Formats: sequence, C-alpha cells, structure tokens
Amino acid sequence: MTQPLALIIMLFLLPLAILTLPMLTPSSKLASPLKTKVLAAKLAFLTSLIPLTYLIHNDLTITTYEAQWSQIGTTTIRVSFTLDIYSTFFLPILLFVVWAIMEFTVQYMESDLKINTFFNQLTTFTLVMVILVTAENLFQFFIGWEGVGIMSFMLINWWSFRSNSNKAAMQAVIYNRLADIGLVVALAWMVINDLSLDIKNTQVTPDMALIPALGLLLAAAGKSAQFGFHPWLPAAMEGPTPVSALLHSSTMVVAGVFLLIRTSNMLYSNETATTACLLLGAFTSMLAASCALTQNDLKKIIAYSTTSQLGLMMTSIGLKQPELAFMHISTHAFFKAMLFLCAGTIIHSLGNEQDIRKMGGLKKALPTTTSCLIIGSLALSGMPFMAGFYSKDAIIEAINTSHVNSLSLAMTLVATTFTTLYSLRMIYYVTLNTPRILSLSAVSEAPQTTSPILRLAIGSIAAGLMISATIMPPNIPQLTMPTSAKLAALNILILSLLVGSILITMANQLPNSIKGTQNPLISKIIHSYFILHHTLPSMILQISQKLSTHLMDQTHYEALGPKTVTHLQTLMAKLLTNFHKAQINPYLKIAILSITLISLLYFTSMNAEPPDAAHEL
Repeated sequence: MTQPLALIIMLFLLPLAILTLPMLTPSSKLASPLKTKVLAAKLAFLTSLIPLTYLIHNDLTITTYEAQWSQIGTTTIRVSFTLDIYSTFFLPILLFVVWAIMEFTVQYMESDLKINTFFNQLTTFTLVMVILVTAENLFQFFIGWEGVGIMSFMLINWWSFRSNSNKAAMQAVIYNRLADIGLVVALAWMVINDLSLDIKNTQVTPDMALIPALGLLLAAAGKSAQFGFHPWLPAAMEGPTPVSALLHSSTMVVAGVFLLIRTSNMLYSNETATTACLLLGAFTSMLAASCALTQNDLKKIIAYSTTSQLGLMMTSIGLKQPELAFMHISTHAFFKAMLFLCAGTIIHSLGNEQDIRKMGGLKKALPTTTSCLIIGSLALSGMPFMAGFYSKDAIIEAINTSHVNSLSLAMTLVATTFTTLYSLRMIYYVTLNTPRILSLSAVSEAPQTTSPILRLAIGSIAAGLMISATIMPPNIPQLTMPTSAKLAALNILILSLLVGSILITMANQLPNSIKGTQNPLISKIIHSYFILHHTLPSMILQISQKLSTHLMDQTHYEALGPKTVTHLQTLMAKLLTNFHKAQINPYLKIAILSITLISLLYFTSMNAEPPDAAHEL
C-alpha cells in the first residue's frame, strides 16, 4: 500500500467507517445505540488526529490520491482526496464539534421518540461534509455540496408538524437552490471550455475568469448566507438546538467560504469578482451585526452573529487572505457551537422561553452554562488571547495594511464594534440583570449537557493559539505599521465595552413605559425582511395579476374573442341598415367603387399581350 493511499484511508475512509458502522447496525443489536454513536464520533475524532500529526511533522506537505472515474469528452472526472492543511485541520475540528453535539443531544432530546433517526441524520450530515472537505475536484465537491443541502432541509424540518419549521426549511432550500445556479454555471463553463475540474490544475486567464468566478461567488453567497440570501439562516432556528449548533458552527454555513478558499486561484484571476467578494462580505458583516443588536430572541442573536462572522470570512477572502478565512472558520467552530448549546440549555431550563428580556439572574441557577456563555461571547468579541482574537485581529490587521477601498475597512470596523455591543447586551440580559423568571420554574443543569459545553469552552480559549501557531507559515514578512493600526482591534473592543456599559446604565434609568418600545420602521429596515419577504413578492404578485387580467383576459379572451365578433357584426349591421334606409350616399359609393374596379380590370386585360401572338413572333 502506498503512503498517500494509507494516509487517505486514515483521514477519510477510517472515520467514515467508524461513523457509518453504528448507523448501519440494527438498534436491537446494540446495548445502547445512542451512546454507541457518540463513542463512534469520539473514535472518529481521535483517528483524524493521526493524519494531522503526520502533516505537522512533515512541515505541512500536501498529499493527494486520485483515481479516474469517467471521461466526458476531453474532461476527465476523477475520484480524488487531498491531505492538505485545510482538510487535515478541519476534519478533527468538525468531528470534535460533532462529538460534543451528539453527547449533548442524548440528554437534550431524550424525550423525542425518533431520536435514533435524528442521530442517523446527524451522522449522514457529517459524512457528506467530510466528502466536501476532502474533495480535490469540483465534481466530487459538488456531491458533498448537494448532500449538505439535502440533509440541512431534513434537519431544519425535523419538527415537521410545526408550520414555522416547514417555512424555515423551504426558505433554506429556495435560497440555496437559487445560489446553486452559480456553481452549476461555473462547472458547465469549465466543461464547455475543456478545462480540468481538478482544483489544483484549473488555470484561467483574467478575461475568461469573470463568469466562473462570479458563479462561484454566487454559490458561496447563498450557502454562507451573505446579503440577499441571509434570511434563511435566522429562520433555520426553528430546528432543534443541536441542528443549529451543527449547521451554524462548522458545517453547512462555512461550505460556501470553503468553496472560495479551495477555488481562490480562479477568484483572484479576476479583480471584479475579488472586489465584489470584499464588499459583499464587509456589508454582510455590518448588516448582520446590526440585526443582532436589535434582536430579542436568544437563538436569533447567535444566528445573526454567525452571519456577521461569515461576512468577515468573506472579507478575508476578498483581501486575498484565504488562510486567515480558514483560521477564522476553525476558531469560530468552537465558540459558536458552544454558544448554541448554552442557549439550548437556557431555553430548555426556562420552559422554551427564548426572549432575553424575560430572562436574567441565571448566573446562580446555571453557573456552568452562563460562565461558558460569557466565555463564548468574549471569544466572539475578540477578547485578547481567546480563540476569536487570533483570527479577528489578523483579519483587521490585514485590511489595515491592504490596498483596498476604505469603505470595506469602515464597514468591518463598525461590524466589530456591533459584535461587542450585542455580546455584552446578551450577557447582561441573560446572566447579570434582575431575574424575571417564574419562581416555580425548574432551573437546573445536567452533567450530560455541561460536559460537552466545557470541552468546547476549552477549545474556545486554547484553540486560537494552537491553530495560529500551526497554520501560519514560519517565514512571515515583517511589516511596519502605526501603533494605532496595530491596536485597532483592541481599541475597538475596549471602546465598545465602554459604550455598551454606558448604554445599559442609561437604559436602566428609563421609565418602564418606554423601556421595551421599539421603532417598527427601523426594525423592518434593519432586518430587511420587508424587502425580501413582502415588497418584492407583492410586486411580483401584482405584476403577474395584471398580466393575467389585462393581457390574457381583456386582450386575448375579450378583444380577440367576443369583442371582435361583436364589432364585426355591428359593422355589417350598420352597412345593411344604410342600404335599407333608401339613402343616395351608399348607392353612390357602391356605384363609384364598382365602376372603378371594372375600369381597372378592363384596362389591365387590354394591355396584356395574348400568349399565342407572342409565340408567333
């Protein structure tokens, strides 16, 4: 067995087999099916550490294994797996998060009658994500891409008896289907132009790269919930909390960013697509952060923060820094999964209450959960020496030292400020404010749910330093920048904390009658739902209605049908009526017309030469 093949088996096939075996084994033959699947996720995580250790030991050497699958014209489709920095680092993080979520789910959804099916779907979702991450060609990547979309629909719609879950799942499908057109167009363009589907072998000129680059950007924007496609992500909160933690931390939502990281060479071949990626990411980050700042639903605050962080990843790709985007994906997975699990524990303990204004004072009732919530919020804000700090600080430094427009820099700094503000607001309302829960509510923590949260908390603290020390190349060029630019991220964090504290103090001094008031117009503008879900559908409905009534009914069915027949009959009736009135005008008109026609026929026949006479001559 060759060395690349053995490594690929350890990276891909062995974790795949470990995860699949309990799913294919009948539950009746397992003493504890759920615990067996949790153990399988744990073993898969430990197995994935072997290729990671090998890669680090060999100075991040890339290893690829491929075999020809089929031939379409001059395009060869291969089954190829890659053992590079992205796949080997991401898979242990993915499996670590899946292990924590599965262990949390055993206790959290123990009353669900179909929990075994739920675990099977979680496992299948993980498997297709593994296919996506390890793919070396775009066709194989597309298989994982579509698998992620299908499984996300099933998981979001897990509680199918709820209409909101059905709507949320349909939103996810529709938005992603529209965006997937871009990936299909890019693949078709590459096949038509006889280009290789292998990611490493795709070379295009700048003038040819516009169509595939924009197609890939469109696909990534839909899957990663960028502006225009962002409403599906907060709507997906209708699914169970473990689904939200899995989809919005390290799987589906980062698939779009991962696509652009893999195909960054093609994207960077065209400056128009690169600039569009930069501005789209910066604007999405700012918009989503402002939405999170005005939300009162705990899960939706975290969901909008996910959209904001995805925008920051897209901004990093637009800066031509895909390594920083991948680093932020890796650190983001730990604290975002932990935030969702903390939110699920709090909501479950409060009887499915999700409004943060009805919480408060939970630091004593749920000490471990609230402590981890604070750790995750600080990591999200970029607190120094926590996981989020290493990636966010590097991205802000990169945008400060890059030759890009100042608009993207301003929007990124505003988004970073808002991130700290809504994180502080969430901490205050959930943990520090006066208790506003019923005294009879049973608020407690279960060891089965706190253990995975604590593991993710350790990752939220230590993962940033470990990943940055490994992913970053050893020979980084030394750049000189002003102290203000170097400390920009830290200054924004401190300023945001001060502003947030002042705003909280001012809000507490307001009369109770206006504390909970909110401007509905501003809320609609910020959330932009009225544009995407009301204004545009209303315009389309009115246009289609007018087309059907005016064009079809009044024009086709009436003007060409009954009205035309009636008009012709009326005209003939008028002519006949004039004849029967014994008036001279109709008779004179007919006489003149008849004489004219007879004269034309006579002179035409006289001027025509007989065919026989012409033949004799």
